[in-house]
Amino acid sequence: MANSTKGVVTLVLCCLLFGAFLPGVAAQDQVEIPSWEVGWETNMDGIYELELSGQDDIDDSIEFFVANERMIDLNLEITIEWDESDNIPIELEYDESISVAASDNQTFTIEISDLSGYSFLRSPTKSMTLLLSAQEVALEQPLSTQEIDAELVVPAVFNLKLESQSKDEILYSGSSVEYLLKVSNEGNTKDVIKSPQASIKSCPSINVEGLDVMADVELENSTVGEYVVRISASASQPERICEITISIKSAGNGQISSTIFEIDVNSNAGNDDERTVSDNDEPTNNGETELTETDTLDFIGIFELIFIVAIAVSFRRLN
Repeated sequence: MANSTKGVVTLVLCCLLFGAFLPGVAAQDQVEIPSWEVGWETNMDGIYELELSGQDDIDDSIEFFVANERMIDLNLEITIEWDESDNIPIELEYDESISVAASDNQTFTIEISDLSGYSFLRSPTKSMTLLLSAQEVALEQPLSTQEIDAELVVPAVFNLKLESQSKDEILYSGSSVEYLLKVSNEGNTKDVIKSPQASIKSCPSINVEGLDVMADVELENSTVGEYVVRISASASQPERICEITISIKSAGNGQISSTIFEIDVNSNAGNDDERTVSDNDEPTNNGETELTETDTLDFIGIFELIFIVAIAVSFRRLN
């Protein structure tokens, strides 16, 4: 009887211990069930700077991976959102539905493009948050969801534009006129004016002064700088239409911007020469007049002499 009682107690204790052990085993098995993961394949540590194509178009791509550790295929629905999505014209192209085979790791691409010149309007210091959501779907029913995000910025773009403002000035030899130059920063970040210089076609006696006031000037984006230069002509400069080219370089991208204009040069030396020739002509004309008058008088005297001789001869014959 005692042995029977001990056996029952032992059996009860074993049942209790086994029952207490089963939840732990079940919980442990649930934690260790193979799962799936989504993450960035492209290095997204910090802030990712988008790449430009040409001068102003964004053309780039980033990649994400999905690791499926399960023994069955994984089906995911992918959605991507920008913060401020209404104000960002950048277009994204990606697969909205993807499938990853069992025990497989696959990489997927997000194409990023923009043809609107938006990069010129947004500061490269203002990041954009891209949020990617991957939702597991089985039998058309949503199951678990994972999210990853990234900070992206447009690249710094530089665009200095140089213009000249003319009032149809006429430049005289030995004098000078002023011209107004305008430099517009149409990029999305500050820039510095470098290497201002001028070249003059067919007018070696023309000089452009004051370009040094532009050198190394820093311009914030969306601002305009105005600079006055002086164009002077030496006294020996002949009358001519001179073509002047002024150029500057962007410190940001090394691109050169130029403006070309023409300026009329009137020669004071030419006017003085005309006056001198006119003054010298007066004595010459007087001399010619006197000579003409003298010749006329001589011509009349000879005619009269011949006439008198002819009359005398005729009168003599009559006698």
